[in-house]
Amino acid sequence: MTHFKNYTEQHIELSSGFNLLYGSNGSGKTNVLDAIHYLALAKSHFVPQDRMAIRHGSDFFRIEGHFKSDAALNEKVVLKYQLKNKRLEWNDKQVDRIVDHIGRIGLVMIAPDDLEVIDGVSGIRRRFMDITLVQTDAEYLHQLSIYRKLLDQRNAYLKQNVHPDPVLLQVLNEKMNEPARYLYQSRKAFIEEYRPYFLKYYKAISGSQEAVSIQYESDLNGSDLCQLFAKSYDHDLRIRYTSKGSHKDELIMTINNHEVKYHASQGQKKTFLVSLFLAQAEFMSKIMPSPPIVLLDDIFDKLDPLRMRYLMQLLWNMSLPQIIMTDTSQERIKTILNEMGSTGNYIYVENGTIQSLK
Repeated sequence: MTHFKNYTEQHIELSSGFNLLYGSNGSGKTNVLDAIHYLALAKSHFVPQDRMAIRHGSDFFRIEGHFKSDAALNEKVVLKYQLKNKRLEWNDKQVDRIVDHIGRIGLVMIAPDDLEVIDGVSGIRRRFMDITLVQTDAEYLHQLSIYRKLLDQRNAYLKQNVHPDPVLLQVLNEKMNEPARYLYQSRKAFIEEYRPYFLKYYKAISGSQEAVSIQYESDLNGSDLCQLFAKSYDHDLRIRYTSKGSHKDELIMTINNHEVKYHASQGQKKTFLVSLFLAQAEFMSKIMPSPPIVLLDDIFDKLDPLRMRYLMQLLWNMSLPQIIMTDTSQERIKTILNEMGSTGNYIYVENGTIQSLK
């Protein structure tokens, strides 16, 4: 990493299995995870604009990573950003379209703010589905990009024209219909396959008999987009916005037949969240050539000791190639790994510097 967030220049070696980045809050542990996220998905997990990841006083950042997999001994990925120019290289060759890179390195990340997947707006839950599907289905990313561009055009046209041309709107509607159908079918199939994994992990972590569920809801269930637009035509003209479509899809999460966001305890929400992402990791392991890397950012403060042990044991049983965690404490993770008969790579971080490897 060079001029990335609070790092001037830093080299870090991570091993297979469990890795723990530990140190005080604000030391730069999370920034290491975000650098890995950049290399896998070409964007930050935390900041909305790339320029916000540049170290103060510099005008660029550069991240380089070397990844080992079953298919290749060493894959080199470099991401550079300067003055709105982002360049991605794979084995020293420029990747002309970043979308072609997505899915080469599978990644699952759990961070404290991810509770918004449960408590936040529907767009965050759609993003959860999308971030999984773009890594496992290249065509999904293509269709999602088409749909978003056309949606932006439709919304802009409705906003700028009090009396829009119905013929032009119909042309946009028909163009959006195919990508919307693809998104609907992909999301529906994903949740059907994904749900048993989620239920398995929730039961394993909680040890309880709570009835939990996750259901996919879409305007397109039993209808196509052109039919929806015909029904919502007058309403869309009044609000000057597209009120129906794939951009309104939702995941309904329940516990004992009530919405989790309103009726679950904090402990139940944390268990729900971790189960969502463990199920994501298993789903991706079944689909992708290599299992994903799992990043866990400061989630152990959010779980009681018993659930921590359940989580660590589940991760171990999944035979994931690499798990990278952050925590303020080394001892509690080390204790759990010792009890499991496992070892870890412990990396101490202080003020944006790797102080020691233990």
